[in-house]
Amino acid sequence: MSSIPPPVRPWRAARGARPPLPGTYRAQRHLPALIALLCCLTLVLATPTGPAHADPDDPPGTYRNHVMDNLADAFSDPAIIRAKDGYWYAYATQTVMRKDNQGGPWESQYFMPITRSSDLVNWEYVGEVFGPDNHPSWRQFEGTYYWAPEVRYINGLYHLYYSAAGNGDNAIGLATAPTPAGPWTDVGAPVVNRNDAVTEIDPAVFVDTDGQKYLYYGSFRNGGIVAVRLSADGRTAEGPATRVVAPSRGEAPYIVKRDGFYYLFYSGLGCCEREKGAYPVFVGRSTSPMGPFVDAEGVGLNDLHPGGTIVNSPNGNKWVATGHSANVVDKSGQDWILVNGFDRTTPEWGGRPTLMDRLDWIDGWPTVRAGAWSSEERETAPVGAWSVGTGFEDGLGAFHRAGAGQWMTSRDQAAGRYVRSAGRAPEPLFLVTDTVVADDVRVEADLRLRGEEGRTGLVIGWTDAANHVVAWLDRTDGLVVEVTENGTVTQRKAAPVHADADLTTWHAVTAQVRDGQALVELSQAMLGTPLATVELEVPTLRTAGGVAATHGAGEADNVGVTELYTPVTEKQPDPEVGPLLPAYSEEFDDDELTGWEWFGPADGEVVDGTYVWPTQNAAFNGNPTMASALLRDAPEGTYTVEAKLHLPITDAAVARAQAGIIAFRSPADSIHLAPSRVGLSRQVLLWIGRDNDAWPEMQMGPSADTMWLRLRHTVNPDNGEHQYQVATSRDGENYIWGGIWTMPAGENPRIGMVSLGGEGLTATFHHVRFYGA
Repeated sequence: MSSIPPPVRPWRAARGARPPLPGTYRAQRHLPALIALLCCLTLVLATPTGPAHADPDDPPGTYRNHVMDNLADAFSDPAIIRAKDGYWYAYATQTVMRKDNQGGPWESQYFMPITRSSDLVNWEYVGEVFGPDNHPSWRQFEGTYYWAPEVRYINGLYHLYYSAAGNGDNAIGLATAPTPAGPWTDVGAPVVNRNDAVTEIDPAVFVDTDGQKYLYYGSFRNGGIVAVRLSADGRTAEGPATRVVAPSRGEAPYIVKRDGFYYLFYSGLGCCEREKGAYPVFVGRSTSPMGPFVDAEGVGLNDLHPGGTIVNSPNGNKWVATGHSANVVDKSGQDWILVNGFDRTTPEWGGRPTLMDRLDWIDGWPTVRAGAWSSEERETAPVGAWSVGTGFEDGLGAFHRAGAGQWMTSRDQAAGRYVRSAGRAPEPLFLVTDTVVADDVRVEADLRLRGEEGRTGLVIGWTDAANHVVAWLDRTDGLVVEVTENGTVTQRKAAPVHADADLTTWHAVTAQVRDGQALVELSQAMLGTPLATVELEVPTLRTAGGVAATHGAGEADNVGVTELYTPVTEKQPDPEVGPLLPAYSEEFDDDELTGWEWFGPADGEVVDGTYVWPTQNAAFNGNPTMASALLRDAPEGTYTVEAKLHLPITDAAVARAQAGIIAFRSPADSIHLAPSRVGLSRQVLLWIGRDNDAWPEMQMGPSADTMWLRLRHTVNPDNGEHQYQVATSRDGENYIWGGIWTMPAGENPRIGMVSLGGEGLTATFHHVRFYGA
């Protein structure tokens, strides 16, 4: 593990929150004022603090969100990679990092800052992607913002895709570097230029097993999120773009491949609303990198009523707007997810720090902390150290030679110190450990080939030179896993590697052994983009961990073995709905709605056991008029309110016409759950407060013309806040439970019905039922 000293340069002031997107409604309202504010604020200078350390109150092996808390208050749109020097490197959208360093002109900002960590908990500042001397020549003007970096390691070179936004013009750029800390050099032209049909922000890149590169990008305009093939060098989009997420549905795509499926993560509305934003993370999967992607309900992400399985959403703690995700794996094999979020308890500060939590895969679908979502309290930290392992900075560590030949240390710019095999013998030369770690282990190494012949490999299991399991890098056959027993190869499985994969550059080889079954992957870096995968049964051998080579062909670094993580296999249960409360429920079997009263003018009527209510040309911000609500007192404590609603949003001609159920104290202090047309798609949304003309702030699963809507009310015992968890169903039997939103402590909000957002639809309520705890 090499050491790259931080550059000596001032700690500079800048904006913390990502500026509004040029060309969108919000940007048109606010961008000129924001730019003027940036130009007028005073520049604040400070000195870099050096390494940041975990909170000293956190016991070893634990952490609390947000990460980088001693280093960065603002670190949004995070990207992350495990580099060949052994560190994890994180990158962020242009930011201030520290909230007391706000203000200053454009040139004083951190143009995609870089931090690194050896354990995913303790972070230090390294530098930034762009600076005074290396702004992209094709996009160098004051007012450009560099957003949403995406980092990959491809054939010996780090690639960083990014959004260049400003002055109403967006594009996707690419810079490359020999090391994760730079120096970064833009390739000289955009990968994707402005196209009015799609918003060119938030790039994500995926390299498939056949070597084809794909770029995903887009946002909430009518283009949605699209996928396009890239040229072999990754610098040019080729062929038509395919929409993979519906318009007005999401942004910030991220792609991984797992168990034969391509998983597309993306984030919903509410990225930048501070204490009013939800920004949930959704996912769909496909058997093709170009889609179509569907959710766990089988609903397409690009459908008229778009799907999306919830991965992360607000849960009632202090973190909101917890989206724009990137995945990373620790040394035990456990996946983790990074998002940015707002601390809703400090709304005066607009910076979005990075949060990190465990990502569980349950029944083929990812979810954060088994469905508990982003954490606020102390959590078990990622496994950042091997049980046995070395980056060879101090020699061979706990590993020893077996076989004819020697292992010698060397050094290069990307990896720091590493080992290489010496000797021309065709028989394997091993570097192995005698330390027994566990029965189920994860073994890993960075490997590369040199010379014209020979192989290098990861030792998965070892007893002696005649009994071992090795995953070989082979020039002809790609990834080859061989089981050798008593000197004879008894099993051999191979997975080819595409022709453009240069195995003379560093590649990661990992093996997870659980209950005698080994899953072996070859990748450029451990980011869910395997180039080759082999699964096979392996014998029980004495130890695991090490590397091997023949004909002096092997070079290795970051060799380690760790006890394999224990997967979480069950999601936390859905909330329980108690018995019906008839005294509060309404079946609309009588014209007299006992216990109900109007906020605003009365509207709608009881018709044949339903309440029929045309949508009003009104909203709770009073534009063009104040909306009405039909309300009643709610039970105290824990309860669930449910409404069956028919609203023909499929045929909606008026965007934002909506109907549903509401928790209400006043127009400004209310939330309502209501299906609506948003742009070209139909969705279910939790609308926050009176901002009915802004982006809705929490999305749910797929919508339909007939739906069952639920709000489950609880009271936080620590602060008295009213908490509402939302749920939707398209059949009245199977509910998708989504995020939790809060209302301040105090008076119990009333519950009722709304029908608003624009004329043109008619809402039919079949019942409003209350259920106890």
